[in-house]
Amino acid sequence: MNPAWGVRLYTSLIRVKPTDALNCGVKPSHAADGDIPQQLLSAANAMMAVGVDTETGKIDYHGLAQSEAFHHYALSTQALRVFDLETLVDDQARRAFWINLYNCLVIHALVDWKVEGKISSPYTIFDRMAYVVGGYRFSANDIEHGILRANAGHPYIPGPQFGADDPRLAYAVHELDPRVHFTLVCGAQSCPPIRHYDADRMDFQLQVAATNFINSGRVAIDREKLTVALSRLFSWYAADFGAALYGYRGRAHLLSYIAGYLQSEDDAAFVREHAHTLRIRFLPYDWTLNDR
Repeated sequence: MNPAWGVRLYTSLIRVKPTDALNCGVKPSHAADGDIPQQLLSAANAMMAVGVDTETGKIDYHGLAQSEAFHHYALSTQALRVFDLETLVDDQARRAFWINLYNCLVIHALVDWKVEGKISSPYTIFDRMAYVVGGYRFSANDIEHGILRANAGHPYIPGPQFGADDPRLAYAVHELDPRVHFTLVCGAQSCPPIRHYDADRMDFQLQVAATNFINSGRVAIDREKLTVALSRLFSWYAADFGAALYGYRGRAHLLSYIAGYLQSEDDAAFVREHAHTLRIRFLPYDWTLNDR
């Protein structure tokens, strides 16, 4: 592996070892010879049935820690070490696999590390949590910025996530779809609710995820003050939505994107009409655990 220089410097400063991963406890069993994604999906579904509220997407971390389903899931991740990444043949297959894996990885880490109350170190924890997949270490940040964002790189670290000669780059999606931001669950209250994603329904599911996120309090329009309050996510990843400088430049592109998902036709028309004059305020991100 060869992360880009900015990532390499940062992970060395926070003392992340290339060998640190949650699924390196024991040797993969013979079950790894089968359909690894399907085996993992079965284990993940059992874990979700025990620990996730299907209405709210909130997670019972304490209950999961004591459940057989969680421990079975954790054991099943060992097989990822020998998974053939070449079987993910197109972007939709890659998105489905890596979104689901990212969300399960976060749950696995938060339960295993007994995180309570809130995520107190959001700028390091996502480099520490990782799985070995197909012989390579993938942290949560590697999955998000390197794979799912087409190697766009961390918004606060210069350069891409993977270096040009990093073998993991071969498994990244070819095209960044900004709707992926509405699927990734980092364990915090401000995240979207957790859902399962399928390759053959990916475009529809991404559309639903974007619509639900934008219409569930993450966008608030104040017509009198000509101000729009947005989730902090739109600032961090402003470039993915066509803006720049964390959303303070090119905001008309960002607002036009958001208007395309507003369910209120009146609100959508207002935002489009005033996209060049509306002021943007980004809401604080609530890192309190999304537990139930």
